[in-house]
Amino acid sequence: MTAIFKKIFFYIGLILFTYTNSYSSETSAEAFVLKLTNEAKLIFNDKSLNTDSRLKKLNDLSQSYLDLDALAGYTLGDYRDKATASEKDNFNKLFREYFIKNMSSKLNDFADQELKILDSKKINENNIIVSTKIFSKKDAQEIKVDWRIYTKESKFLARDLVVEGLSLARTQKEEFASIIASKGFVGLINALENFNKSN
Repeated sequence: MTAIFKKIFFYIGLILFTYTNSYSSETSAEAFVLKLTNEAKLIFNDKSLNTDSRLKKLNDLSQSYLDLDALAGYTLGDYRDKATASEKDNFNKLFREYFIKNMSSKLNDFADQELKILDSKKINENNIIVSTKIFSKKDAQEIKVDWRIYTKESKFLARDLVVEGLSLARTQKEEFASIIASKGFVGLINALENFNKSN
């Protein structure tokens, strides 16, 4: 009888331990998203920053919070396996600059917005989806945004945003695939270089 009770308590303990760890990782991912958005808002609210200073701070922020190398690889799609190491290095460098400048131009009104955590769900060993709503004071809009958070060596990194059901990573991948199909990989590199120079 004692052995049976020991087994029961062992399994109960194992279930509680697993649940606690899962809850902890999800709660930590939620805190990560709040910290990321709060730090981004500080940058956009800082009126003393010129464009170059703001881009530098956003680049520093991306180093800590975003997995841009993984995102760059994903957006390359099928060409990722065909590209040489030097092509990938060059693309990753251009993509990082492109991403920061592109996001900066699209988030001009970000300082006006408030974020609310709705819930979070661990979908596998390394990925957690944090669901949020962003409220705009300016136009009273509500936007649902899901954050795909990847855990890498006990560190959280954001890999994708799904805005009202639309994956930004997948959208970017489709855009790049269209350029590669019509102009080749060189055409994509030229497009990124031209965007970076003009923004």
